[in-house]
Amino acid sequence: MKHIIALSFICCFAGSSIAQEAVQELSKKAKNGYISETDYTGGNYLVTYKIGGDKKKNEVFYETYLFDKNMKFVKNEEVAAPKVSAASMPDKTQTRFNAYVGGCSSFDALSMKLKLSTSTINTKWDYKKQRYVYDKTIKSETIKAKGDNGKYTGYAAFNGGDDDNLFVIAATDNKEKKNQNDFFILSVNSDLDISTKAIDITGSQSLVYTQQLDNGDVVMVYAPKKTEPDLFNYTYLQYSGKGDLKNKVVFKSPSTNLLITNAQEVNGSMFFSGTSTKSNDSFDEVFDDYVAEISNPCYKEAQNYRDEKWMKKADNKMDNFHMLKFTGNKLNFASTTPISDFKSKFKTAPADKKADAYKGKNFQVNSFYVTGNEEYLVAGQLMSKVKLGAGNPVKSYEDIICFYFDKNGQLKTQFGTEKMNTEKKSEIFPVRQSFRASKDGKSIYWTILEVKGFKGYDGFVDAYNGDATYRAKFFPRIARLDLQNNSISNFAILGNEKFYISSAFLPMTDKNENSVTYIGNDDDYKKLWLAKYVFE
Repeated sequence: MKHIIALSFICCFAGSSIAQEAVQELSKKAKNGYISETDYTGGNYLVTYKIGGDKKKNEVFYETYLFDKNMKFVKNEEVAAPKVSAASMPDKTQTRFNAYVGGCSSFDALSMKLKLSTSTINTKWDYKKQRYVYDKTIKSETIKAKGDNGKYTGYAAFNGGDDDNLFVIAATDNKEKKNQNDFFILSVNSDLDISTKAIDITGSQSLVYTQQLDNGDVVMVYAPKKTEPDLFNYTYLQYSGKGDLKNKVVFKSPSTNLLITNAQEVNGSMFFSGTSTKSNDSFDEVFDDYVAEISNPCYKEAQNYRDEKWMKKADNKMDNFHMLKFTGNKLNFASTTPISDFKSKFKTAPADKKADAYKGKNFQVNSFYVTGNEEYLVAGQLMSKVKLGAGNPVKSYEDIICFYFDKNGQLKTQFGTEKMNTEKKSEIFPVRQSFRASKDGKSIYWTILEVKGFKGYDGFVDAYNGDATYRAKFFPRIARLDLQNNSISNFAILGNEKFYISSAFLPMTDKNENSVTYIGNDDDYKKLWLAKYVFE
């Protein structure tokens, strides 16, 4: 087989960092296959493609591509592995819980009444596909919380931990006190036992934000309603996935209408970011309760009716930006940055001429990074909506932003860059962002996996009916942030917009070299591409 090898070395940022790329022509079989595995051991790179083979044989066929530590191509070879028989792979049953609100009829499309369901499915081993596939639903039923009788309103639903519990935040109307909701945690276990526990707050409260952490814990922030005496008296709570209270802080919010839009746990501390208006009105007067973590299965504009109302108000231009840090049962800081300050502290790469300073619109955080000096980088994208074809508007991800805060949450700089692909089919997918320190720790590298959307069809019928499917491809671009001088370099674009990474696999990392290596293909899937970036 003829091999075409191309190696390139790109020096960036005055020789301080090196990008190295390798391109290898694929065999005919690999071109029709897909990357199934990547490996970086002993300093060598091994990329494995799943390829077609003789269907009559009881084997699965692969083709491997080996590169040495200098990314020089060594060899490719076909290998086979015996298929796993169905006899050695017994059926599996899975019980799933679900909490949702409303329904599909016009009667309950706007309803926020809580509904709980459970289903048990059976999966079988598919010998041809060599994986488990759906077989049948053994049972499916709607269940009721104890004492429900239609009184519970749904706010959020999460998986409750290792034992497949369901963790639900719900509320009931308090008939004795007008405008007061009593909030509860409903826990549902595999035996369909439902326990109810009151959430540890007092008075009339609004749910400002909730999120489940990687360890299964659930964090919540509540704000007093307009009937309460102190509108700054917010409450932060952290519960285990089983509903046990772990941390509680009643704290003075930097605003009476603090709108939290993101939470991150780093090194045992919780960080929240959000915005507010200049108004002194209460949270419930300015916004609606946060209910984005529970869905109405038939609501198209948002997760549910009240989530749509929340999003519309959250999309308004704000006057202040806030950061909050909690450690255990203590508030470390709650900072305020006027939106007007971002323009004066805005820095862009020399080649970025059209990037804009943050103006107070709602944005999604893609990455939160704590530096060695306990300072913070917050990267994300502005949120909006676009309409593709005749369908309903969908979320879009627009301007890329990066904020740099000191250890007390005060803004030092906003670093900006232009989004490279701004057509609608690209903006319906978020870019991916991350940070990595240089070897000496004096600089931070900002990596953006830029997205390129494309339109395709899942089959002949979809193509005939014009039912397009939109997918995303990604390619890396990297800039160096000099935090001492508050400056940013130009971005190095890996692959020159001709190669795209395989997003199913994380980059291969070499800690000793302080490098990452990306694996991908060209646009036609005819060539294998490797790109290594050394963070000097």
